[in-house]
Formats: sequence, structure tokens, C-alpha cells
Amino acid sequence: MTDSSSNSEKEVIADMAGELIHTKMEMAKKDTQMTHVLHIGTFHMEIIPDKNINIREMFNEILDKLTKKYGDKLLEASTHSIGEKPDGRHYG
Repeated sequence: MTDSSSNSEKEVIADMAGELIHTKMEMAKKDTQMTHVLHIGTFHMEIIPDKNINIREMFNEILDKLTKKYGDKLLEASTHSIGEKPDGRHYG
């Protein structure tokens, strides 16, 4: 004879295990995705893709704030203009 309460507990445990596995899979997918990059002059920002982030809106807002603060100088700034010589290498 099978106890119905033990079947219920097994279902709850199986559901929790399924949710845990699903969460781990989603995190693994997130870790292997590329990032959104905003790079202007010496300013560099990377955002991990997330369905809750409107990346275009965020980058436009950041660009507006940087432009208000630095104006045309924002576009003039680069790592080359502060003494660093370009070597063709990219780390990322």
C-alpha cells in the first residue's frame, strides 16, 4: 500500500529539483553570452544581456549624461590622447 502523502512529498522535491536545474541552466547560458558594450573615448561599459534591461534606452541615457557633462570633448578623448600608444591588441 502506498501512502499518498509520500507521493506528494516526492512531487514537491521533484519540482524543487527541476527549478534548481532550470535556474542553473539559465545562469550557465547567461555566462556564455556576449555582452553589450558602450565604448566612447576612455569610457567603457559592458552590460550582460537581460530581458529586463532596455539596452538602447540605457545606453542613450548614459550617452546623454556624458554629452551634457563633457560636450564635444567626449568625442575627442581617447586612450591615445592621454599618452598610451596603440598596439593593436584587444583584451575583452
